[in-house]
Amino acid sequence: MSASKTPLISVVVPFFNSERYLGDCIEALLSQEGVNGHFEVILINNRSTDGSASIVERYPDLIVLEEEIPGAYAARNTGIRQARAPLIAFTDADCVVASDWLQAIREGMEDPTVAILLGCCLYPSSAALGLRMLGIYENSKIDYVTTKCAPSYHFGYANNMAVRASAFEENGLFKEWQRAADTEFVHRLGVRHPELRSQYNSAMKITHMEFQKTGGRLRRMSLYTQTNARIETFQELGWMRRLGVLMQLLRHHRAYR
Repeated sequence: MSASKTPLISVVVPFFNSERYLGDCIEALLSQEGVNGHFEVILINNRSTDGSASIVERYPDLIVLEEEIPGAYAARNTGIRQARAPLIAFTDADCVVASDWLQAIREGMEDPTVAILLGCCLYPSSAALGLRMLGIYENSKIDYVTTKCAPSYHFGYANNMAVRASAFEENGLFKEWQRAADTEFVHRLGVRHPELRSQYNSAMKITHMEFQKTGGRLRRMSLYTQTNARIETFQELGWMRRLGVLMQLLRHHRAYR
């Protein structure tokens, strides 16, 4: 990482009682290839009471902030305010990014019409087969939605997301909701700047370490569905479009056999 020059990318990571995964998250961020160290990592302690803070202390080159307002989006907003780079990347403390994650973000943002990048979310090999299959479907879904659906169907997920800093400067920060404020921001930006795009980037990979079983993940997703209903411009995919996602997935599978 480079502290003296303006970084190319600022990485914002909120954490709350994340000692189980936080060290692996940080190590992956510090092992990035292809960006020549031109990035900064901003960690935001959101009132942790476990050993998370002591883990962060092992890494003196990181920027560590405190946010007393509970909630990941309040913490992310604190990180955004501190960020110095023109591109802001988001992941979570229970996620491990691929070694070329930042390189994929940099390359994906070379198109000036792309304001938001959404990446590929995987689950560990130890996770249930059903969960890993669900992850494959979810990645196919965001690819389908961003390439074949109207903006009303678009959504976001801040565990693997990159946004131009100018988008926050011009449109405000995340709503400090408990969840789904990333989707709200995607829609707010789409309404105000329809010329800008959200795009899926399959090369932008993270592994979400928290979930091991399908049921836990499905329960979390149902909570996001409830919150999405607060967004006036948002539409859930109907069954015909979900079938389209499956058909796309099958076509890709055949193409790479």
